[in-house]
Amino acid sequence: MKKFPFLLMLFCLLAAACGTPQPLATSSAAPSPSTFPTETPTLSVTPLQPTPTAAPLLISGTLTIKVNVRSGPGIGFDSLGQLEAGEKVQITVHDPSGAWYQILYPTAPQGRGWVTAQYVTVAAGTAIPLEATPTPSGPVGQVILLLNVRSGPGTSFNTLGMLEPGVSVSLTGKNTTASWFQVVYPAGPGGHGWVNAEYVQTEDAADLPVLDDYGNTVTPASAGTSGPVLTPTPTVGPAYADGDSSASPAIRVTFSADGTHQFVYSSQVSAPEGDLEDWVEFTPYTLSGTNARLTFSLSCTGNTTLRVELLQGEALLPGWGSLVCGETGISVLLPAGQVYQMRLAPAAGDGLRLVAYTLTVRNDP
Repeated sequence: MKKFPFLLMLFCLLAAACGTPQPLATSSAAPSPSTFPTETPTLSVTPLQPTPTAAPLLISGTLTIKVNVRSGPGIGFDSLGQLEAGEKVQITVHDPSGAWYQILYPTAPQGRGWVTAQYVTVAAGTAIPLEATPTPSGPVGQVILLLNVRSGPGTSFNTLGMLEPGVSVSLTGKNTTASWFQVVYPAGPGGHGWVNAEYVQTEDAADLPVLDDYGNTVTPASAGTSGPVLTPTPTVGPAYADGDSSASPAIRVTFSADGTHQFVYSSQVSAPEGDLEDWVEFTPYTLSGTNARLTFSLSCTGNTTLRVELLQGEALLPGWGSLVCGETGISVLLPAGQVYQMRLAPAAGDGLRLVAYTLTVRNDP
């Protein structure tokens, strides 16, 4: 009987050491959200930054002579001032003809001006970008030859610049005979210019509004109006003095196999007052040999004819032949890569001598 207390004591000791199992607490309640904390994601918003406007590419150049800075790419534009020989300029673009550079000119209304490219030197191999032209909208035409743009519908109006062959233009009107088209031309007055319709291909000519010399819409005569419709007759006077010279020709063309190979230039000259002479400059090319073949044609109207001279440098070029009003397809061989100029002036005579002309020059391969 003495063993019973001992066994009872041993059992109690073992129970204390192992611990008494307790029932698991259960609950039907859903766990509180705070029981399993989670991190709420934060939406990170990056503010939109404006896209920076690309700064224009500026190309350094140096003037070789004193030049006029003009409001547009042509001698018909107003002079904004002058820059001296040796001055540095910052060039932004060139015009479609390549004869004019746009430069930074802080005193100009838009901070830009135009100078003759011939008198600006840049580092060899420097590519100057072409002036951007707006995408044509509405009635459209395509220029088929290098073509001068004028301030009005006729050769008596001053030249604003040139359009390259293949360029598409927005047509905004035509003159009463549909021989001239008004086109969108940002450098022109009011953003417009006029081109000879003969050298613009379009299917929209019939729908263009008829405009007068100032760009105003011509209203057809009202039905039932008695009497004839009077058409104003222009007063014959001297040609507009556009100020071109051998140093600053009316146009400057460099022919090339993959670029311009023909141009048409129309203008007026008169004597003893008005525009006494016109200067046209060109540089021919050839694909083989040393001589380039050029073909000249000249048509004229007026009370006199033209005297045409061909120069290289400042010297008359002997032995090249001749070109008179009414001649077409006159072929001449000239050394390629040289700069040539044509001087066109009224023939000698008495009184006011006025002649309007169209000169076509083609460089055959």
